[in-house]
Amino acid sequence: MTLISIVKKNLIGVIIIIAISLHITLIYKYSTFSFINSNNNKNNRNNLPPQHQQPSNIQHNIQHDIHQKPHYSNKQSQKIQQQQQYQDDSPLDGQKFIYSKQKEKILKYIDIKQFGLFNGGIVNSKPSNYINANDHGVYKDLNLNELDEISSWSPNTIVDFNKRHGYDSLPSICSEIDFDEIKTCEGSNYYQATVTPTPVLDENAMNYTLKPNSKYRAKFNYHPREFSKQPLITILTAFYNIEPDIFEESAATVFGQSLQNFEWVIVNDCSPNQTLVDLSLGKYRELAKTDPRIVIIDLKKNVRLPGARNAGIKVARGKYIVSLDPDDMFENTYLEKAVWFLETHKEYTLCNAWTVGFANKSYVWKNGYHDGDKNLKENQITVASVMRTQALRDVGGFDGKLIHGMEDWDLWVRMADNGHWGHTLEEYHFWYRVSPPGKWDAIDNLAKFNSFVENQQVKYKNAYGKGVPKLSRPPQEKMEAVEDLIPFENDLKKCRPRVLLLIPYMEVGGADQFNYNFAQGMVLDGWEVSIATTKNADNKWFPQFARVTPDIFIMPRFAKNTDQCRFLAYYIKSRQFDVVYVSNSEQAYHYLSYLRSNAPGPAYIDYTHSETPKWKDGGYARYSFGSEKLLDRSIFASEHLRQYCIRRGHNANKTATVLIGIDSDKYTPKPENRAIIRKELGFPDNVLVIVFVARLESEKQPEVFAEVLRRVDQMGYDFRAISIGGGLLFNDLNETISKNGLSEKVRLLGNIPNSQVSKYVSGSDVFFLPSKVEGISLAIYEAMSQQVCAVSAKVGGQAELVTPDVGFLVVPGTPTEVDEYTEIIADLASNLTLAAELGKKSLEKILNGFSVKDTLQRMKEEFCNSAIVTRYTTPMFTNKLFSKLSNEQAVLGHEYERAIDELLPMWNQLSALTKQLAPPPNLTEKEIIRKPSPYPLHKPEEVLDSINITGLRVVDNIMVEKKKVDRKMKIILKDYQEQFIRRNPKFADKQLVPNEFLHQYNHGVDNWDDELPYPYQQQEYIAYIPNAFVGAGESATIFDWDRVFLLNYSPTQQETFTMPLEESRICHVEKTKKMVTLLQKQFSFENFVIDQLPKLSLVLEELEQDPEIKILVPFTDFAKTIMVDTLKFSPDRIVYFKPGAGWDPCVVFFANTLLLPTPIPPGQPPREMISKLRDYFYQKNDIDVGSINRNVIMYASRKSTLSPLRKVSNEHKVIETIKNILQSNDQGKYEFIEWDGLETITPELVQISSRVKMLIGMTGANLLPMVVCQPKTIVVEFMHENPWLSFWSTSESLEHENWMIPIKATSHDSLEIQVPIDQLTNTLNQIFNPQQQEQSTTSINN
Repeated sequence: MTLISIVKKNLIGVIIIIAISLHITLIYKYSTFSFINSNNNKNNRNNLPPQHQQPSNIQHNIQHDIHQKPHYSNKQSQKIQQQQQYQDDSPLDGQKFIYSKQKEKILKYIDIKQFGLFNGGIVNSKPSNYINANDHGVYKDLNLNELDEISSWSPNTIVDFNKRHGYDSLPSICSEIDFDEIKTCEGSNYYQATVTPTPVLDENAMNYTLKPNSKYRAKFNYHPREFSKQPLITILTAFYNIEPDIFEESAATVFGQSLQNFEWVIVNDCSPNQTLVDLSLGKYRELAKTDPRIVIIDLKKNVRLPGARNAGIKVARGKYIVSLDPDDMFENTYLEKAVWFLETHKEYTLCNAWTVGFANKSYVWKNGYHDGDKNLKENQITVASVMRTQALRDVGGFDGKLIHGMEDWDLWVRMADNGHWGHTLEEYHFWYRVSPPGKWDAIDNLAKFNSFVENQQVKYKNAYGKGVPKLSRPPQEKMEAVEDLIPFENDLKKCRPRVLLLIPYMEVGGADQFNYNFAQGMVLDGWEVSIATTKNADNKWFPQFARVTPDIFIMPRFAKNTDQCRFLAYYIKSRQFDVVYVSNSEQAYHYLSYLRSNAPGPAYIDYTHSETPKWKDGGYARYSFGSEKLLDRSIFASEHLRQYCIRRGHNANKTATVLIGIDSDKYTPKPENRAIIRKELGFPDNVLVIVFVARLESEKQPEVFAEVLRRVDQMGYDFRAISIGGGLLFNDLNETISKNGLSEKVRLLGNIPNSQVSKYVSGSDVFFLPSKVEGISLAIYEAMSQQVCAVSAKVGGQAELVTPDVGFLVVPGTPTEVDEYTEIIADLASNLTLAAELGKKSLEKILNGFSVKDTLQRMKEEFCNSAIVTRYTTPMFTNKLFSKLSNEQAVLGHEYERAIDELLPMWNQLSALTKQLAPPPNLTEKEIIRKPSPYPLHKPEEVLDSINITGLRVVDNIMVEKKKVDRKMKIILKDYQEQFIRRNPKFADKQLVPNEFLHQYNHGVDNWDDELPYPYQQQEYIAYIPNAFVGAGESATIFDWDRVFLLNYSPTQQETFTMPLEESRICHVEKTKKMVTLLQKQFSFENFVIDQLPKLSLVLEELEQDPEIKILVPFTDFAKTIMVDTLKFSPDRIVYFKPGAGWDPCVVFFANTLLLPTPIPPGQPPREMISKLRDYFYQKNDIDVGSINRNVIMYASRKSTLSPLRKVSNEHKVIETIKNILQSNDQGKYEFIEWDGLETITPELVQISSRVKMLIGMTGANLLPMVVCQPKTIVVEFMHENPWLSFWSTSESLEHENWMIPIKATSHDSLEIQVPIDQLTNTLNQIFNPQQQEQSTTSINN
């Protein structure tokens, strides 16, 4: 059979093969996308706005990561630059696409003529900033990888990239607001931003003059983008002889509705006073010529109120209808919330809200449909109920005969009689003008009222027999579906930039205060601010937020849990927000994928206040970096928090720090309040007053507040204290205060208005906030601005604000936490002058650098940055695949919240029961009393000679020693080493079983399952031990006249030190005033660098502040080189210890104050310590890691190690193999360096190691350059059988990627070891070409 005949016979198959081949080729060709960065970037930002001309260190501490963006060598970069001279002046010289056709494709489609998305601005004035999901323009031919790559760049880089190709336009929010343009756009609806002087709709202090139309109320431009042909709701007003000024108030609230898709049917019930008719309705007759929403009907005969309403019902075109009498008013968002409720709760027919009565009588009315059968005896429902129009028609409308009143009550009972009922929104939305007595005869006359009720019972036997329908909002079902279809449209015109605050609730607290300050500042700067809350809460601060915006939606009150994300999609499309701002809302993070898919257009950012390591692996910070791809920008309240998230994997290019600012004009010192609150609360004039302001929840630790006060009181110090704030633990705190007998000294005020909070804070001496977690507490800002010193927790970024010169910080969660707070409060109680001095310094600090204006400016800069990025992220999410996935993600998010709500009560019961059943404390423990100090009566030599070394009391735990024996011992708490997760070493041989080679229980690892918690989480500290010796021996043990510090480390309870030698008693005593010891057991190069030197990171601050402190290190050449040459310490500060017995001369060191840092478990350096040590190496050797091209592959030989063991017998072949693989994989891109293994760390080694991408070598001290290698360095360790794993552990603490090449039939004590070249080759190929290697392995296995 010929080839031609074969082809003909299988023609279809041949065509399919050719088509598939072409398809694969095209996919490969157009989906491979990366870029490279040379070393010669030149910046040209002359035409950028200020925030892009001079990026701050905080804002743009950004470098491209080598793992994301491979680098060319310098030589190659120079060659490319020579070939492309036209790019020399561009900031993006170093950013070139590897595939030229790919580059051409991107440049082709990023064309300003198609790039309408970069414009944006005022509706009807210039193109909108809003992106139509169906019109991707420039992005439609870019694949997800390309869009993702570009969006991962810094905003400056994106701007420079676009400028280079002719795109000078930035998003409109990057420009200053043009108020003349806004006036033109808004026309007669133009307003000047207003912040209401007092809280709005505060039922505890209702201001009845702040009616919806008040000029003092906050404004929002509610106006339709275009008039709808079919109204969604009919507003029905029966008009009869109403004064024009009164009618104007009602009309203002109609046109001020956030739901603009309405018609307003005004029925003039043949009003006899034509003058009033003309004055009141003339304006609206004229307006109806241009606004089709206005319909005016003039009845020729007076039919009274119910008849006039029925006339309007006949012509109503809305799906819903609501009656608004011509003298009543609505709040702005009433109709929008009520209609959304009815659209999504089909079982309900009616919906109203709480009422504010005004005019002849002022009151609030919270009764309604939820009062059920009570409505059969007396009307509880106001007339302004939103109803389904068809249902109203079906029951016959209003009873036209009831012309003397109660026609609305009759309607509600008739609705119930026909199976209809409603829901009352738990918000004040209806303003009812109370008429003088006598207007409604049927209501005011008791006989007529009783007659009416009797008649109702006859008319509506079904309702009076069975009661009204018993409706309730259905509970959320398991895995309840999420709808995508938005039930109605409400497109509003947009003339000002808009931001949506998506937050959990509005309650007393620092985060909410910051949100309020931010919202107020943005409104006054010309923005329109909207707020949506996600959590079911009291929202006590709603009246405060209503001062700055009417556009507030507490979603749980009108939307089902599973409908929140759909409402938000509707909301975002309705308002065309420029920015969606997420803060501290779990639900909001769950909704992000849904919103990015269903509500494209705005920039999506989050603002994070703090990390919470013990809550969900980082709390909201964890949500932030976990949602990085869904966010255009992540903003943090402190640089500490930003760096935390970057270390956890956040792309630094998409992050920024914006410190919380304070309005120092608002929060000012008010000395007069000291006398006022003392008189009000019955406090003496001359005692310390402590104020504690927080939501009473576990993270604020009210139990610590109570315990500290109890102890200070027991110590005999006088004080008074105030607690402000409610919460879950309010009753617990109240009970504890009473139980401790402190009710006369401590006042619990609960939730009070914010204006009152300031009074109590400014009248106090100390602001006490012992939180477990904080970002930087806004409440502390406010206290310091009011000249009150702070005592708080050393968490988050607090140390950036509360420095030792202005207040006190204590590390939470330690055994000494309460002791330290107690000591501080006791000192302040005994020295009121100190508290006053610290208060003055606190105010000075606030006035010098913590302005709210600076915060707002920085925030707007970050809004601009996010808008730049969102042009590339938005098209990534507007496709059917992502839409489907995002819907499922929303379902899972809602299910998570439902499960939390279901299980939380059980958890609370379990916690309470556990606390109740906890065994009582051990009261029989023997008290230890220390021997009296022999100093200064005796000299150190005399004391040493008299000590019975073997009889010294052993101290195993420094914290227990302080708590139970030596309370005067000073301990400074440093970072808390969390239990971070380590990973198994990687092996090229996928058949290797880690437990078989590495062995279970080796190096404290129970099971090599790739989830290996660091086993030594602990509080890091510096103990200040007075009059202490460091004795000769194998571990440089610390002891004094009656105790020796051996110090166990958990969990094995092994000792850090050994007992000092008996011969120490006759050694020479070398004295010093202050000394820090880094030493532990053993003094090899490996032990010093891994187990001892990292402790230096704990005392750096002390060493810099006090030049008298000397440092004790082993008497070795490597210690001298590292401390003096590399870390640049003055030689006279270094003291050298000679380890072991028999040294001549033998020396015991004595220090008046010995600084003892936290012990390090051998071979297990804590991540915090060793990472800070690495940073200190970089700092002292002037290394800027952000500018380094990490292109070095280092081979660490054992040629110069002191140990004769584990020399590589085929080292020449190993080196040759490495070089060949590098050459074949990257065309000489990397620089190969061989390190001889000399046991020291020199400045030169630090410089080289900071550039290392991969470190290769036999296990041993020769690998210790890893200590100065950057995170993500790849470490390839040749490992013998029965492996020692100190270098793997160190590598994990340094956040390296560890690979092992197992070498069988060898041991730690082998003199020579031959490295298997085939395994080395396979390992390096897997590292350089992981995908290719996987395909190869799969083929072999198949």
